[in-house]
Amino acid sequence: MTACASPAESASEEPSERVAIPSNPVGTQASWVLTEINGAPSEQADFEDRFDPIMFEQMAVSDLQQVFEQLRAAAPWTPIAYEGTETQARVTIESPQVTYDMSVSVGDDGSMNGLFFGEPQGPRTPAASWDELESQIADAPYEVSLQVTEAGAGEPVRLMGESSSSPIGSVFKLWVLGAVVDAIDAGTLAWDDALTIDAEVRSLPSGELQNLPDGSTVTVLEAAQKMIAISDNTGTDALIRAVGRDAVEAALVDMGHESPAVNTPFLTTREMFWMLFDDAALRERWATGDQAAREAVLAEIPAGVPSLANAAEVQPGWPEGVDWFATHDDIARAHVALQEKVQSPAGEPLRDLLSANPGLSFGDEWTYVAFKGGSSVGVLAGSWYLERDGGEPIVLTVLARADDAQTLTTNQTAVFGFIEDAAALIVGE
Repeated sequence: MTACASPAESASEEPSERVAIPSNPVGTQASWVLTEINGAPSEQADFEDRFDPIMFEQMAVSDLQQVFEQLRAAAPWTPIAYEGTETQARVTIESPQVTYDMSVSVGDDGSMNGLFFGEPQGPRTPAASWDELESQIADAPYEVSLQVTEAGAGEPVRLMGESSSSPIGSVFKLWVLGAVVDAIDAGTLAWDDALTIDAEVRSLPSGELQNLPDGSTVTVLEAAQKMIAISDNTGTDALIRAVGRDAVEAALVDMGHESPAVNTPFLTTREMFWMLFDDAALRERWATGDQAAREAVLAEIPAGVPSLANAAEVQPGWPEGVDWFATHDDIARAHVALQEKVQSPAGEPLRDLLSANPGLSFGDEWTYVAFKGGSSVGVLAGSWYLERDGGEPIVLTVLARADDAQTLTTNQTAVFGFIEDAAALIVGE
């Protein structure tokens, strides 16, 4: 979603020093936005090339061009701070009149699927100690918790914040992957089996497979790779259909989730999006219903993707149970269970599959990084299984939630920065 907040403060009279923007996928797009708001406007076709089509279901191209025109009136804009990964970044931009934080995110194809201009958050200072990290987490303007778990013992080494169940967004895909491996191990599915893309599984991005026409096929392995590496929602729903909803619910139990009933019936991404974006009545019934009532809700959700006409006004669904839920311990056990499944013939692709996208850049001390993150409206979560020479594997998890739609949108790098700090502190011990 794209928006422009009211200016929170004026830029200082003394111009700040310009910072470099990296030439990675998200940096390239951030640089284009800066060029655009500093110069002559581009044609509509250029906007359509730069942005994921999903953006224009929420905001017309002409409206986005108007936002850029308003920003252009305050030019010149200078980047004065930058934080980010390969796919998400927060760039603080300054003009003679005002300062904004520009939050940018891109999909696997490099197109922008998120752009937001808001009140600047200020630079974040990395924590130099565990006490300092705990203090930063406690002071965050949203609910956030972080846990360090020793994978071998299965015990938390450090917990900062609450240990209770929290919305996790796409981290739930770890259990879908576990169910897929179990089905392959049982002989009811194979990695090279074909999955059909149609209106029953086509979902909203993130991902790429939603762009395929009805009747297209991908293999189980391709869908699983995209589900983990780029969090492909359509691939995820195709895998859930292939193994069955009950198989994913069984995987919750088998992989150590302590309260599987909170995710029963197990939502597909398409079902979640329908309740979040399109049908408030179904969302209300889901919030108040028992398992049978919730199953009835899912039976009424039509094929196809929901409308995003009101996406800009949507509020978080997690307080009403419209998400997937787990504790830090549940997620740590899921990561460990998947690493154990590597030992079976069915699990042979798992190591490469889980490490294809590390989520963050860790130091060379970490020899293997498996990652699954997740986000939704008012939800941001991340989980990492880390290995290093001479030490037990570690699982790092961070779970953040907010009651509004924008707080976490402008704090993504800070939330994942807590994980970077934790990894650095572990190495320094």
